[in-house]
Amino acid sequence: MLRYSLSKLGRQAGRKNGTKAELPVIEGRLGTEKAYYAALRSMLAQMATETRESVIPPYEAELTAKRAQRAYTGDADQSWFSRIKALTVALQRVASDTVNRLLTLEAQRHTEQFMATAKKAIGIDLRSVVQQEDLAEYLVEAAGRNTSLLTGLADDTIKRIEQTVYNNSIAGNSVTTLRKALQEDFGISDRRAKLIARDQTAKLNSDLNRRRQEQAGVTTYSWLTSRDERVRERHRKLEGKVYKWGEATGAEGGLPPGQPINCRCVARGIVEF
Repeated sequence: MLRYSLSKLGRQAGRKNGTKAELPVIEGRLGTEKAYYAALRSMLAQMATETRESVIPPYEAELTAKRAQRAYTGDADQSWFSRIKALTVALQRVASDTVNRLLTLEAQRHTEQFMATAKKAIGIDLRSVVQQEDLAEYLVEAAGRNTSLLTGLADDTIKRIEQTVYNNSIAGNSVTTLRKALQEDFGISDRRAKLIARDQTAKLNSDLNRRRQEQAGVTTYSWLTSRDERVRERHRKLEGKVYKWGEATGAEGGLPPGQPINCRCVARGIVEF
């Protein structure tokens, strides 16, 4: 993964052998997390609207038939869900495209920030050696991972909707009861969407930090927390500890900063001249 040596460039710029420099931290942008979450919420909101329009009416008709003691199957018809399934495929594609654009924009911002940190900490202009294309392979990988998560969110939401409708249909519950149950289902999906957005943007920043540092030959970093009341105790104990990339840390699963679920910690690169 090594593209150039920040250490070597630093020595050429007058840094003394045996000295070190810490790169300023590049943190994730809250706006990216919010935009990511907004893309998922938009998908879920349109799924909820379609559910109300294509599932509630036939459910109500079946319920009326039952109460009138006419023919009643006691079960929801699979055709009730055909429209929402077709729509969800399109919605998931739109959400994935939006998220992938966000990943690309965040990678571009990170590249600019990384060059700025090197300029600030070491006085080196990296524009001749740092290329956005260096992240191309990773962005393809990240896009695939995020698309998979969005697809899973959409699929699980539909399965939950179907199960809820079937259960309420068999029980002969009122439309009001069904609506309330569906609201709870979408609430579960919304909370999951928020977690995905927060977790994946943190992982993106963590991945970008690692790749940019390793491409520059920076193999060592110190663990830096967000230093607020939300930092979990296990991570608070890691503040300032030094690790090498690829070395197991004291975090869950031995993962580096930003990789454990909901971790907001970052890696401060250490350049050794």
